[in-house]
Amino acid sequence: MDPATLLPIADAMPVNWLWFQVLLTTTTFLHLVAMNIMLGSGFIAFVAPLAGGEQMHPLSRTVVGTLPYSIALTINLGVAPLLFIQTLYGQFFYTSTVLMAVFWLVIFLLLIVSYYSVYLFNIRYDKTGHNSIMLGLAVSLLILVAFVFINNISLMQRPDSWLAYFKNRSGTLLALDDIALIPRYLHFMLASLSVGGLAIAIYYEFKRRHGSEDVERWITYGCNWFSGSSLINFMVGFWFLSRLYGTVVNPDDPAGKVFFLFVAASIISIAIAVINAQVQRVYKAAAWVMATIFFMTMAREIVRNIYLRDYVNLTELPVINQYSPLLVFLLVLAGAGGLIYWMLKKVWSELEVKS
Repeated sequence: MDPATLLPIADAMPVNWLWFQVLLTTTTFLHLVAMNIMLGSGFIAFVAPLAGGEQMHPLSRTVVGTLPYSIALTINLGVAPLLFIQTLYGQFFYTSTVLMAVFWLVIFLLLIVSYYSVYLFNIRYDKTGHNSIMLGLAVSLLILVAFVFINNISLMQRPDSWLAYFKNRSGTLLALDDIALIPRYLHFMLASLSVGGLAIAIYYEFKRRHGSEDVERWITYGCNWFSGSSLINFMVGFWFLSRLYGTVVNPDDPAGKVFFLFVAASIISIAIAVINAQVQRVYKAAAWVMATIFFMTMAREIVRNIYLRDYVNLTELPVINQYSPLLVFLLVLAGAGGLIYWMLKKVWSELEVKS
């Protein structure tokens, strides 16, 4: 059976596809930054006391105190890219979601339990002290959520894998047959550890510049997590590339050349970030990390288009010009951005007072 015959008909878009592509790339970038900080710092907060004992509890306590905010921000920043990917690739995303519907619906339960576990950790900390089980539960569920998301994206990009539905109609289909699934997942997880470690270093560097003492060890600790995870991720990244090379991405193809250009740029930028982190120039390291995430976001979009180009051409999608909804959305987006900025300032000020 030809997988193309299983594709629903694409809906008409209100404006040119490029508007939604730019919005998808931008909001995905913002979501990835927030997600990496949240998941990476949460994992470090969990394992630090297990490896370093009670002397690591202050670090863990500080990081977990920020998790309710970072989880909420990550979830909210994840809504927009989900909407835009449904606009551009709705016939693919909806289908893959239905094929794994059981796991997809469980995501919301996992997020709720993880969110409340973090809150309970903070509420009960003064009474019971550090609770590794509660924190471990929250972090483990977030890691599981990431695995479900990676599976959905993999299924979406490979319509040929949908034929497995005729052998499994229970809504529990996963992309376990995708040879790129595991390296892709590990690549994302290690990137989270890198960014999470750097976020910790940035937080304590900020405190040091504002008069706090005895924070240099935490800056060093965060930088070491960043550098170590990044170096390991180099190897995983090349493993991931080997799964794409030839089978998905052809370096002789124009799209493949652009993809490898962004990959090369990301390798250079993360290398510069590691160098800066090792001498504790954490702000410069952060700037290069942001560039790396942007380059990888662009590479990710190109790979998706390569995966699906036999099934859809975005430039040929039907358009019914209706600019007023886009204008209203952009105005609301600008207002929401300003509100989020104000809330982050308030939260940061509150954390500063508590610390």
